[in-house]
Amino acid sequence: MKSPIMAILTGLASVLGWASLAHAQAVVNVAGASAAKPFVEEVPVTLCDNPTGPAPTFRSGAPIPEVFMDGPAGPPQNRLANSKFITWRCQAINVVGRPNIVIRYQSTGSGDGIKKVNEKPTLPDGRPNPAARQVYVLENPSACGAPIDEVDALGRTRRFYPRCTQFSPNPNTDPANAFVVNMGVSDVAPSSYGQRSQQTPTQFVEFPAQPDENITLLNPVVTPYSIVLGSAVKLVNPDGTVKTSPTNPRGRVRNLTQMQVEAIFSRQVTRWDQLSGIGADTNGDGRVDANDNQTIIICSRRATSGTKAAFQATLMKDAKEHTGASPANSLSFNLTLGTPSSPSAGPTNLAGISNNDVRDCIQGNPNPTIPSNDAFPFPGPRPAHPTAAAYMEAEQAATVNPEAGYVVSVDGGKARRYDNFNGQELIPEEAIYIGNEKENVRCGKLQYWAYQNITRRNDPPPTLDEAAVIDAFFASASSPNIINNLPNVGRYWVSPVDMHVTKQSDKGPVQWKPLVQTRNIQPCLPAVNEMP
Repeated sequence: MKSPIMAILTGLASVLGWASLAHAQAVVNVAGASAAKPFVEEVPVTLCDNPTGPAPTFRSGAPIPEVFMDGPAGPPQNRLANSKFITWRCQAINVVGRPNIVIRYQSTGSGDGIKKVNEKPTLPDGRPNPAARQVYVLENPSACGAPIDEVDALGRTRRFYPRCTQFSPNPNTDPANAFVVNMGVSDVAPSSYGQRSQQTPTQFVEFPAQPDENITLLNPVVTPYSIVLGSAVKLVNPDGTVKTSPTNPRGRVRNLTQMQVEAIFSRQVTRWDQLSGIGADTNGDGRVDANDNQTIIICSRRATSGTKAAFQATLMKDAKEHTGASPANSLSFNLTLGTPSSPSAGPTNLAGISNNDVRDCIQGNPNPTIPSNDAFPFPGPRPAHPTAAAYMEAEQAATVNPEAGYVVSVDGGKARRYDNFNGQELIPEEAIYIGNEKENVRCGKLQYWAYQNITRRNDPPPTLDEAAVIDAFFASASSPNIINNLPNVGRYWVSPVDMHVTKQSDKGPVQWKPLVQTRNIQPCLPAVNEMP
């Protein structure tokens, strides 16, 4: 029996005549969300014939799918963690019906997943349009480090080539030969933008709401996000002592209300001890008093970020996110300034280019990777900020060093309950969620989520080869089985078919699906209604 994905692709091939093009190479260039990187970089292997692993992609003797990346190899089962440029090559007769698939991805920001696909490749005067093009790492093993073979959770082998040094032409210097972006990925829809972030006292990044007349939007997966607090932020008793218990020995804050989140990120509240029952124990003596720094360090994203757009749409409903430098006249947004021990030395608000910057803001990083195309880089060692408040995609939030920061619920909703991934703290009361950890997302208790948008160019329309890969990518990316088995994101992201709730726009309102649409999926847990 054919798998659902194979049935979809076979039907599309019959209708569009793809079978007659079985000897063509299929190439798709993708740009967009950094938060989606762990998802997008793993989906292509599901299109590749593979000498190991399950049907429908198993083919005895097939060449091992190859992955080329710009950075060094990450840890086992997360080899792509350090790379923003990623290219897949499948040299076999695969589910797309081609002997050679090439999928390239450059993760810069959600704005590129909309804007670059919306731009025409050629300007009205006939010149190539740099705004529709992107730099990618090329599939050339001779330009890379020694390969690493690894088997994924579904038993499929991938061959990783780290530290590739050969790149496609830069659209700013050689637009005629630069690669056109065929497909984009964005955390939110074009209408959810309209952002501003301050980078220096005189420089701002502006990103308006985007048009969508040249793109088609597809929504294959639900992306949840998380609020993260620095390790010094604690529950506090009336006498100033940190409030601990047998089930909360570190005295960590379990929940914030949406109103508290709005107050923090709009900077109506600038000190932790302004929130009743909360404070920062920065010296670790178990008390919150005048010896502790209460300054809230905001770790946020800059304009063009889909994570930022989702945050503003879903949680910042009655207040505007703070976008300026604080204190006034800060001379740098370098993370070496504004530390908790000297908050007035620099800004208390970071607008990072990626989730990695936000994670660095919380836990520190002695040797960060600085993107060469970052107009406002943060060079040098980055200190930890134990009084920080941050937002980021849920899977990446879980990788914050648990000694440096932790995920907090908002109005009782959290992206994953009973989460011991990467050493995150187990909460005994949440044992009810074992086996149903995505409950809060699926059943409407978490507000901070958005549909991941895959965008495809309409003008010029995709070739049959490009359409074959894009449609296969979307079919694979929306499969619950594939989503749930992807490294890292499979623990958090949700297929829309598994959701009990839906929404028409990123900001909502969230609506319950009719019973006829949910009776065949995993039910919500009645006992969760008793949980905070």
